[in-house]
Amino acid sequence: MLYALNDADGIKHNVALDLITSEPVISLQCLAETVNVCRKRWKYDKSKQLKVVEFFMANGRFVSTEVSTISLVKELVKQYDFQLFDGIIVAAALEARCTILYSEDMQHELLVNEQLRIINPFL
Repeated sequence: MLYALNDADGIKHNVALDLITSEPVISLQCLAETVNVCRKRWKYDKSKQLKVVEFFMANGRFVSTEVSTISLVKELVKQYDFQLFDGIIVAAALEARCTILYSEDMQHELLVNEQLRIINPFL
């Protein structure tokens, strides 16, 4: 998501924009992490942070974190050794019945619960 906002790496920026145009499913965890980086690293003020939220709201479908999501997170962390916040993202994708999760930070080509494949879109 961050590469869609910053064109410092032109190739990754273009790939990210292409993914955004497909109206992706976005977990609230991803949005929160994105806004947090914008705030801390890029020093976005609240107005600009809200524009980031609006951009992704206009270009994606959001899924929330439910109690069932957290129960699934616990299983995923144990089974796949995900970091907690990555587990939240993966669990939300599974609950939304996604088949692909794009991430450059997780294991490329990992198939989770025989349903969700993690793909690094920059390889």
